[in-house]
This record gives sequence, C-alpha cells and structure tokens, in this order.
Amino acid sequence: MLSTRKIQKYVLTVMVCLSLIAVAYTSMAAVPLRISVKFILDVNGNRPGFGNLNTDAEIWNEINQGDSILREVITEYGIDTIEFVDLSGLSQWYSADACGQLGNLRNAAIASPATYHWRTDALNIYINGGTSSACSDFPPNNNMILMNQWCGNTPSCILHEMGHSFNLMHTHEPCCTNQDECTDTLTDNTGWTKDQIAQNNFGTTYANLNATQQDQVNMTFNNIMSYHTSEPQRRISPCQMDRMSSQGDTDRARLYTRMPIYVNRNAPFAWWIQTGSFVFPYENLQNALNAGGLSNGVIVLQQGSFNVNVGATINTNVELITRSGASEVHAPGVQLFILPVDLANSANPQVSSAVRAAQSEDTNARMVIKNAEAAAALAASPDVKDAIIIDAKKVSLQHQNNAMTHLQSVENVATGDERLAIQLELAQRYRDSGDCGSAIRYFRIVADTTDQLGLKEEATRQANMCVQQLIKPSK
Repeated sequence: MLSTRKIQKYVLTVMVCLSLIAVAYTSMAAVPLRISVKFILDVNGNRPGFGNLNTDAEIWNEINQGDSILREVITEYGIDTIEFVDLSGLSQWYSADACGQLGNLRNAAIASPATYHWRTDALNIYINGGTSSACSDFPPNNNMILMNQWCGNTPSCILHEMGHSFNLMHTHEPCCTNQDECTDTLTDNTGWTKDQIAQNNFGTTYANLNATQQDQVNMTFNNIMSYHTSEPQRRISPCQMDRMSSQGDTDRARLYTRMPIYVNRNAPFAWWIQTGSFVFPYENLQNALNAGGLSNGVIVLQQGSFNVNVGATINTNVELITRSGASEVHAPGVQLFILPVDLANSANPQVSSAVRAAQSEDTNARMVIKNAEAAAALAASPDVKDAIIIDAKKVSLQHQNNAMTHLQSVENVATGDERLAIQLELAQRYRDSGDCGSAIRYFRIVADTTDQLGLKEEATRQANMCVQQLIKPSK
C-alpha cells in the first residue's frame, strides 16, 4: 500500500506495468495554469519606477506566493509562467485604469495580437503604471488581466485576479442568496472585522465561537477572494476549488499544457458518460488507466482510497496527484523505475560477454566466502578460523573488483537504458564498497542522463547520501 501524508501534492510515476510504481513529492505544477506576463512601457520605454509590481522580483514574489497557496490548499493547480515581455510603443495604455480600460485594451490586443503579444494559449496579464488596483473579467471573457501598480492583496494580487478568471467572485459579492455562490463562505462585507463576520453570521464575537465556527470565519476573512488584507489571504474553500476546476475544464485547451484526468470514487454518473473531466470523472483509478490517453496527462485523485489491478499495463509515464486532501493508492508492488536486468542476453555481443564475465566473478566471490565459512567451522582454533575468513575476503574482493572491471569495459560501448543500467550498477557497487567519491560520480551521471522521474530522484537521493557520508565528521 502506498499511503500519502496530508501535504500538498504527490506525483506517481507509472512506468510500463502498473505493478511497478513510485510515489514522490514534487513542487512542480502538476496541472499548470499558463500565464503570459506583459509590461506596458511608458513613452520613453521604461517600466514604472515605483509601485508594487514594477520589478521582476516583485512579480515573481506574487507568482510564487500564489503557487504556494494553491499547493497549501491541495488543489491540482500550479502557476506556469511562460514568459515576461516588455511592450514598447503602447504608451497610450501606460496609465490606463485597470477596470475602466480592461475591455478596450482587450479589443485592441485581439485586433493586433503581434503588437500586444496577445496569446490564445495562456492567460494574458498586462501590467502598467496606473495608480489603481487590478481587474479581470469572469468567463467567457476570462482571457486577460490588467494590473495597475497598487494592487494590494496579501500576498498575491495575481492569484486573486486569476480567481476571477476561474469564475470566483469576491466573498462580499452581493449577487445572490449565497453572495459568492459558495455556501462554505459566510456572509461578508468589505469593511468587516472577524468579530463583525462572527456577529452577522453567528450572533456573537469571534472569541466566543467554537473551533468549527472560527474556521468558517477564517475561511471567509482570509480568503484569496476577500478584501480583508490585514491578514494573509491564503484560504480557498472546497466550493471555490470546485468552481475553479469546473471552469478549468471549459478552458483546458487554452490554459493547460498537461491535461488533468479526474478520478472521484463518489462520481454520480454512469460509467458510459465518465470521461475523466472534472464534471464527469472516472469513478475509480483502474477505469482511468484502462481508458488510455494518458500521455502528457495528470491523474487527479479526489481525496480517498484507490486500487490498481494486478497486471494493469500502460506504455507511458503519467503523474498522479491528490486533490482536496490525502489519498491512498493500493497497488500490487513498488518499483521506482524500469531498467533492463538481463544484459547477459544483450543484443550487443560486447555487453553480453562482459556481463556474463562479471556474473561469473560475482559467483566466484560468493563461493569463496561460502567455502571459507564451511572450512572455518571445522577449524581447530579461533586463530585458524579467523585466518581462513580473512584470506577468503581478500580473494572475494579481488573477484568483486574483476566484476567491476568487466562492467567498466563496456560502459561506453552500451547504449540507451543498457548503459544507464551498467552505470547505476557501478554506482551501487562503489557505494557498497565504501568508495563514495566514485559512487557520487556515477549516480550523478545517471540522474543527469535519464528521463525517468523516479530514476532521476533515486539517483540524486543516493548521491546526496554519499555526499553526507563524505562530510560526516570523524569520531
């Protein structure tokens, strides 16, 4: 059983046979939301000299904070920033008010995409020297954000505006019975304190609420879509998360470079209309695997326990993450990666011959020890016993070194995964012999060469462990 802990995001690398799987944590965006950031320059070709969003570092901080929040609340999403572009020759928009001119700027950009660097495969974010905040439209006009210099959400105005693009309203939005159409955020007002939210929803102060009620207040007050900037806005409710995922389904061709394949064991629909979208998810992991189409995909588990059948087979790598909370994957076996193991039968005769010779040396090394142990058991004295074992270990070590020499002789003759298998074997043998320096070199070669995520991570982990051995202070 592979069991996740309740942290942000997990990746399952599935290789060739589903009985061979590996789980690892990653900060990489599993379902990346593509954004293109454009700075509108003034008549002299300059960005603003002052403001919240005038330097690359400030923008990266906003993006990184937004990405961090998406991981914290365990969404399937991350922010994929594909470019920063400075736009000259458009100074007429340099001071444009965000909400007042959003539509006009969009129309101009669509009419002249090359001039405005307008993209149809990303969310377009324009930043200028205006002195107000920021503005974006709800779907279907959710392809653009205009940000002025004093956007003040804490800590990510970009994520707040992206929330609108994904159909999230302000927590105080006076549109309907549930205000923002989410029942898990409370009735809110832009100027309310936590006490006022508590009073208006529960009839008492925040301090007098129970833990569940306080969390409901926090969910609203600290929400990314609230106007309460006195505390960090790092909460996204389950309802809001669902609205984002549903809108993402609609915009997947435009925003995703890797397609999510949703699995929800509580899927309410019959199997024949389960497509793997958020609205029509597969009800179990096996169905998602059987459906195919996993290349460049990300399987998204909706918090729960899932099984994989023995012998399930796919022929591509796919990532798997958990959404909304922890998930468990039950599978028949675990392996980090796939490399050939029967190199004695390699189609390359040099590799085959060298591997067979190494196997013979390994067998001799084991037999020397085995025979010595049998002889030592009959020894007349402890001193004779020790001498037999010491001599045998020396001979065994020579056989082991001979095996290493055979493998090294064809390291550069082998190709592809056969070479990786030989290099990994050499790394492991050097590690086990105590030669950490050589082990590190070979582990790093493997990590830098392979395109298998599990192998790269394992080789890197082993190299780092060897480094720690080298720097460990002697006692």
